[in-house]
Amino acid sequence: MTGAPPVIGVLGGYGAVGVAAARVLTAGGGLRLRIGGRDAEAAARCAAALGGAAAGVAADALDDDSLGRFVHGCDVVLNCAGPAYVLGDRPRRAAAAAGADYVDVMDGSGPGGAPAGEGTVVLSAGVAPGLSGLLPRLLTEGAGGRPGWPEPGAARFTGYYVSLGAFTRTGATDYLMSMDRGYGTPRAQWRDGRVVPGALRVAEECVVAGVPHPVTAHPYLTRELTAQARALGLAEARWYNAFDGRHLLDALNRSRAAGDAGAGGDRAGGPAAQADAVVRASALDALGRTPYHVLWGVLEPLEPSRDPSAEYPVRRRTALIRGEDGSAMTGVVGAVAAREVALGRVRPGIHRAASVLPPRLVTDALRRHLPGTVVTVSDGEPARKAVAVSTAGDDMEDGVL
Repeated sequence: MTGAPPVIGVLGGYGAVGVAAARVLTAGGGLRLRIGGRDAEAAARCAAALGGAAAGVAADALDDDSLGRFVHGCDVVLNCAGPAYVLGDRPRRAAAAAGADYVDVMDGSGPGGAPAGEGTVVLSAGVAPGLSGLLPRLLTEGAGGRPGWPEPGAARFTGYYVSLGAFTRTGATDYLMSMDRGYGTPRAQWRDGRVVPGALRVAEECVVAGVPHPVTAHPYLTRELTAQARALGLAEARWYNAFDGRHLLDALNRSRAAGDAGAGGDRAGGPAAQADAVVRASALDALGRTPYHVLWGVLEPLEPSRDPSAEYPVRRRTALIRGEDGSAMTGVVGAVAAREVALGRVRPGIHRAASVLPPRLVTDALRRHLPGTVVTVSDGEPARKAVAVSTAGDDMEDGVL
């Protein structure tokens, strides 16, 4: 690129996610940053800590005039602010009006369709969705005809997400709201080119790589995984949100039972009270333990190898991503997406991060910027036995997600 370095405006830039993203963008060089948030002094302090390539600017994501001033002159706007359900697509529309490209660590789609005049948009550039959708691509990259690798058209992908750590109130609110927004289908799986509802049930005492204890795994086929399964030509795909501890799971089930997660006010059972309950429950599960976020994926053939002495028996492939700080992991994914867009490496249009970001680029960034983060992709023993998952039966139990 020629001329002045691109300007990336990081909205919510001094929050936990925004700080992590800004540090990654600064470390890569060749960019100018604009750190935005309601507190101008906090934004300025954050920018000063990053060095001369960053400036702090006041920006209220709920005020259209303030938001318009912040995005003016940006080449890319990276939205790390929340709660996402409160902001909706307001930052995205402001970016489009200013002629800036847009990246959001959350969904950022809004109910009204795409704003007029949008350029390049990358949504869901976080952990889940985001990293979760990169797992099947990590496992299928380069598989075409390679001896011993499962062929996607005859393979099953099974993915898990397990996290342990106290929610923030913003995070709890967004999590609760996501339960009723059609981001996926509980108990469904992808099979033979279609979503099959009611195919799976809750798996108790489920063992997940990278997790120190058996967990309770709730099947939830996300739209993200459905898109990846279709694009990769997978024969089957399954996803489980798993819980290490009972307090958070019980709180989410109570919220589900109460219904009406979108009702207003602080009355018992309303969203504010439910979010507080989720915060307390997540803290209880994490009490005295080291927080973690684990994504584990398994790719295996539908038909196990029957001849272990074959020259190239087909093997299960597994991918594990494990980190301690979910906000920092989200920030890294968002930063990689924003840099790719700023450098013109993502074609114009509306995309989900899992579909356009190079998986190895993202995992390398996680390793480099978050010491202690584990990323492994490995071939296991010949796949003579399938991964144990629960299929639907008469004693089916509904999952929370």
